[in-house]
Amino acid sequence: DTDKLNLLTYQFELYGNETSLINEVRARIEQEPLTNDDRTRLRRLIKTMNPDDILHYLGSLDNIFTYIRTIAAERLRQDMTVQLFIEQFIRSKSRLNDSILRWTDFSAIQLRYIIDFHEMFEEIAFDQVLRAYIKKELAEETFIQEERKRIIDAFCRATFEKEKIIEKLKSIDLWIAMLKRLIVRILNANISLDVPLQIYLERTDLWNNGVNYDDLATFEVEDDILLQHTYVILT
Repeated sequence: DTDKLNLLTYQFELYGNETSLINEVRARIEQEPLTNDDRTRLRRLIKTMNPDDILHYLGSLDNIFTYIRTIAAERLRQDMTVQLFIEQFIRSKSRLNDSILRWTDFSAIQLRYIIDFHEMFEEIAFDQVLRAYIKKELAEETFIQEERKRIIDAFCRATFEKEKIIEKLKSIDLWIAMLKRLIVRILNANISLDVPLQIYLERTDLWNNGVNYDDLATFEVEDDILLQHTYVILT
């Protein structure tokens, strides 16, 4: 499906060039997690979308972030909704998909929740759409069974199974969510895959808002575990 691949290329080129985009949004608008009820409701709605709409909407959120980073923080309010932000600050709508305002439950989200919403959207996009577009060099079949086992065992020992890792990073669900976001944002970009995965695990923009540099200093993955191994670890 060439059209879908073009959508993916656009999405990931953006993140290949704007690696600090998430943190710049966080710096301008203090972020909060969605309530459990809102998370459940929004997750259910996202899962009703067709694959193209999911990718279009995710791309539109990315474009909103590029606008947020250019606006002085004092002009932004936590309780400003996505719809109000678009109406007030985005004159040209050509880079936004029509669905950004059509899904009223989404456009009513306040900017204080936009990163948490975006991260949830990415995780669902990975599960429902992007698994089918994993590069051949990332796929499980690229590695023999013994190598896959070695990679997974080494990664687990160095991360959530490590005795001295900070408590919040002992949650396997936290790691699964982060690895999905890593694949969505990085692995389909035109970057080298034969670099240590640790370089990316140290980036706070790939983690939930509550994880900081001090937390990430409590683990270290060996340099022979590469970015290329991300999908093997996740699966």
